Amino acid sequence: MKKKATKLDVLLFIKQKEIISAFDLVERFGYTSDGAGSMLSWLKREKLVINGRRGEWELTDAGLSKLIYYGRI
Repeated sequence: MKKKATKLDVLLFIKQKEIISAFDLVERFGYTSDGAGSMLSWLKREKLVINGRRGEWELTDAGLSKLIYYGRI
């Protein structure tokens, strides 16, 4: 069983991959499809990620700043 991903884990994963899909979260962290969508929607509401093209998610400057602030990069 894969460990439960924190929001910072997800942000770091997006930083490393540059562009992800919800399916990438399903594969990497074991989320359900709905769970991955909910996580990405929450991060978008917090302005930490954007989905410029349908189904593609990227880190924002605010998301990068959060990773730096918490010493994750």
